[in-house]
Amino acid sequence: MKKIGILTFHCAHNYGAVLQCYALQEYLKSLGYDARVINYRPKYLFKAYRIINRRGFKTSNPVRLIRNLFHELLMAPIRCVRRYRFNRFIRTNLILTPAVSKNAIPSDFDAYVVGSDQIWNPDITRGFDNVYFCDFHFRKGDRRYLSYAASAEMDSLNAEDADFYRTALVNLDSISVREGRLKEMLQPLSQKEIAHVLDPALLIDRGMWGKIASDNPVKGRYVLVYQVREDKETEKIAQKVADQLGIRVVSLVAKVDAFRSNACLTAAPEHFVTMIRDADCVITTSFHATAFSIIFNRPFYAVRLNDGKDSRVGSLLESLGLEDRLVEKDDKPVFSDIEYTEANRRLDILRSGSQDYLKSALSL
Repeated sequence: MKKIGILTFHCAHNYGAVLQCYALQEYLKSLGYDARVINYRPKYLFKAYRIINRRGFKTSNPVRLIRNLFHELLMAPIRCVRRYRFNRFIRTNLILTPAVSKNAIPSDFDAYVVGSDQIWNPDITRGFDNVYFCDFHFRKGDRRYLSYAASAEMDSLNAEDADFYRTALVNLDSISVREGRLKEMLQPLSQKEIAHVLDPALLIDRGMWGKIASDNPVKGRYVLVYQVREDKETEKIAQKVADQLGIRVVSLVAKVDAFRSNACLTAAPEHFVTMIRDADCVITTSFHATAFSIIFNRPFYAVRLNDGKDSRVGSLLESLGLEDRLVEKDDKPVFSDIEYTEANRRLDILRSGSQDYLKSALSL
């Protein structure tokens, strides 16, 4: 049995990050591989999820300092519960190696898969992280190195970034990315054919996701709003849709920064899956909330913020013929259900192609 090591953002306390990692692990296991997540935990991945946000104390204004201190003390217990639930999910559902540093990636795997998520986004990784390009401390040897659905969330490349990619992509035996636009930008920089594949969350079907779904912490009918990039207009759209349906809005937050009367502040990753599955409608600026809405065939509206970070959602919806569910933030959509027959047909084709890429890349 081949032993496969996965390198991705598995330790970020971000719903999409941990769930896409779980999906890739489970799909590889379904193929008969011994799939494990290499427990590489760079500080830049979890600095945003600290119990105490130290930035609020960098002020010379004593009133503001006291106010920020009081706020952080109020938030700390909530963040502790959230951290516990994320760590419990990671510990329970991911098959982890011992923690390793950048220069101590284990060399005992037959293949290495980097991705998915925004592992090639230098804004997140504080400059490109060579680990996510399989640039390891040991010799390449008789092993396979590939990317699966790597993402960068960018619409253009500057000359410096292009030079880096041109050199770094040589490390990979097979290359696949999550967005069509990223493929267009990177293909001229590599002699290997770059594949456009689905996010791992879409590799497995709703039946497999049902295995980790939990009891819903929300009772009754609701419109779910989930944002990673916060925008007040998105909340207004959610409220308008909820008013049309005569139900309430429930907010699921990406980070705990403030109290919200309608928010689930401590939801675990399994709650994320359940809350999307059971929602009457999902309003979101998030790629993964959009993906899970599609997995469970839920009505949704993805909100375009026009901040240069909409390509991931746009690429997915275009591939499934669901472009009309991508709305502008000043739109006032009239709620309508989604006829998923054609989208599901397209998704099955794309899923099969993505699975074929992995099977082929790992067997060569």
